[in-house]
Amino acid sequence: MKAARKFPRHFVHKHPLFRGSETDAGVRWPDSVYYLWWEFLRRHEGYRRTCEGGGQGDSAGLYADFGDVHSVDFKTWWTEGDRGARLFAEPPVPMTVTAITPQEAAAFPVDLDPSVMLLVAIPLRLPKGFIESRLSTILKRAHIRKRGQRLHSGSAAQYPVTRQFSIHSLKTILAVHDLRRGEPDLALWEVAQRLRIGSTLSEAELEDQGRGAQAPAKRSMASAISRMLKKARNIEDGVGRGRFPEL
Repeated sequence: MKAARKFPRHFVHKHPLFRGSETDAGVRWPDSVYYLWWEFLRRHEGYRRTCEGGGQGDSAGLYADFGDVHSVDFKTWWTEGDRGARLFAEPPVPMTVTAITPQEAAAFPVDLDPSVMLLVAIPLRLPKGFIESRLSTILKRAHIRKRGQRLHSGSAAQYPVTRQFSIHSLKTILAVHDLRRGEPDLALWEVAQRLRIGSTLSEAELEDQGRGAQAPAKRSMASAISRMLKKARNIEDGVGRGRFPEL
């Protein structure tokens, strides 16, 4: 008996590349949403304590899957035990229109989302024209996703990305979080000024601050940083529950 094919696993979002720049399926690892997931998990205090306790603690369940994110670099963490694919990839299914054997069909996940993969039985003794007509009708009913629409809810990964995101925004939120934690005495507007977020103040404008002329600008800068810090807290809380990014 011919052995069943091994269908590939794939990621809904571009996976990290450690060589080269970008492909249709991958992106430089610092620009991968999965890398930022790892970075934000490293900021979670409860998870850090669990790592220090060798997996014992409030985050023990999550630790069983993610392991110690503090003891190794991202590349080692991602590749060790095929962890990246195990956590974030979709179950192995055909990535093209193809005929499958009964053995291959039996290996499909029992909870396979019909919006991702549709299994159709085709009795080959029926007239070809009738089969084509029925397939056209079935496809019109099932394939309703619009062009360019991103599919998050249909992900069957063990840990799916929970919502739309901007890599640039996530990086900025992480930078704000780190600067604020590292220098808690900085005023919020100074965080924006330091990281050059939004409309920052020139040297001349900063010299004029004694007369209060820049107070509205500083309030606007502080408000933007306050919103980012709130998002950072939401993300940190979510990542500790295996959800990312919870903005």
